[in-house]
Parts: sequence; structure tokens; C-alpha cells
Amino acid sequence: MSRPAPPITSPGQQRLLQPVTRRGTGVHLMQQTALIYVTAANLDRYTDRCAEYCNRLGLHLTAVVVDDLDGGRWPEVAQMLMDGTVQVVVVADRDELPTERTPRVDVVAEQRRQLYTGRPVCRPRLIR
Repeated sequence: MSRPAPPITSPGQQRLLQPVTRRGTGVHLMQQTALIYVTAANLDRYTDRCAEYCNRLGLHLTAVVVDDLDGGRWPEVAQMLMDGTVQVVVVADRDELPTERTPRVDVVAEQRRQLYTGRPVCRPRLIR
């Protein structure tokens, strides 16, 4: 039996960064807020795993966004990131994310096969 997902609240109802004290150090840190993004098909499978991850990292879990496979709620999640309502989006598996999402971040180390196009490699300009 799984716990019910916390509702998404309006930004005015959430405290964005909450002060926390690291155990035994007396050092005050600002706690980041997070939400869990999960598809309805995997709600029971992934929600507890993601919540435990947030707990281990000391993230303040503010919401669980349950989406269909079409990714229709992703724009809402992206807006919450852009306006600072949350700082972290937690997903259990990359396959949970909509493929056509924006903003989009790809992690090269996670690629299962090397992409080869036959074209020469373009060296991007380094911005510092």
C-alpha cells in the first residue's frame, strides 16, 4: 500500500529554501526543494524510491507530479524550475521523462551505445 502523493500547491504556499543544520556541526545550510516526477503507470513502483533519495540528500520534498505517458504535465514542472518554486526534479529512471521535453539535459555517460553519424566531430567554443 503506497502513500498518497502530496498535492502540488501554488508557489505562494511553499517556502522555497528552508534552513537546516548539519548534524554535529552547527553549520546552517539552505535546504533545496524538490518534486518527484513520475508516470501514472509507475507511481507505486517509483514514488517511495524517489522519496528515500530526497531524504538521503536532505531535499525538502514539496510535491509529486503524476503524469501520463504523453508528458502533458512537463511544462508545469519546467515552469516550477524556472520560477524557483523547486530547485530539483527527481525521477527514478530517465525513461520516465518525456522525450520531447524542454528544457532538456542529456548526460553523455548514460548513453548505452555510442552515437556515430559518420560526420567529423565539431569542437564547440568553450565559454568561461
